[in-house]
Amino acid sequence: MKALIFDMDGTLTRSAQPISLEMMDAISKIATIYKKYLVTGSDFVKVEKQIPERFLLNHFNRVFTCNGTRVYNTHLDYDLEGVGLQPELIHKIELLDHYSQADINHIISYLLKLASESHTKFKTGTFVEWRGSQINFSVVGRNCSTDQREDYVRWDQKSGERQKMAEKLRKEFEGWGLAFNLGGQISLDITRKEWDKTYALNFITESPDNCIFFGDRIMPGGNDYKIARTCKQYHSVDGPEDTLTILEQYK
Repeated sequence: MKALIFDMDGTLTRSAQPISLEMMDAISKIATIYKKYLVTGSDFVKVEKQIPERFLLNHFNRVFTCNGTRVYNTHLDYDLEGVGLQPELIHKIELLDHYSQADINHIISYLLKLASESHTKFKTGTFVEWRGSQINFSVVGRNCSTDQREDYVRWDQKSGERQKMAEKLRKEFEGWGLAFNLGGQISLDITRKEWDKTYALNFITESPDNCIFFGDRIMPGGNDYKIARTCKQYHSVDGPEDTLTILEQYK
């Protein structure tokens, strides 16, 4: 068997938006010789807001959230007694397994300091989102509207703000074993260095030589970069429209 591994935001969906009917139809038509996996930096609550749970259960073998540090079995055997009708959490790991609460507080305080220094036009709230194995940081804030998100994307492209903040964070927390990568369009993902998306490959039965990755952040510092380069093949996409075109060859 071969495996197709998909990022979510910017690949299967527009950032923070529901999956389209066209994309669901394209995924449903992928040839049965391929297993399908979803690997995202988002937590499962956000995944369910964008992709219906029933669709995940019907079309994906496993869903990996928080860069793969939370593993959900979605290939359920409904004939087994006691099996529920929702994705089954089969693995998780936490930052608090490695850092004290005081350490976490220090990281968050520094992130809030960076947010206070940003000159972006909008700051909407929820700058720091705790995801257990990951801290997601956004200076525009997770509460931003679509228009505010798009404004920040333009600002970040012009100023390189997220890359500059990632460099400051790497310097400030050198020796902590932390990684700081661009997440989606507006944020940074802070997690253990070994917990990039390649962590998910530990729970995928197919070897990397039989895996094909789809992602929109396949560049140094992007959270799709390492897993894409580890897989035998990858497709760098510039949005769901690109993904739809490429999926034609996997029917």
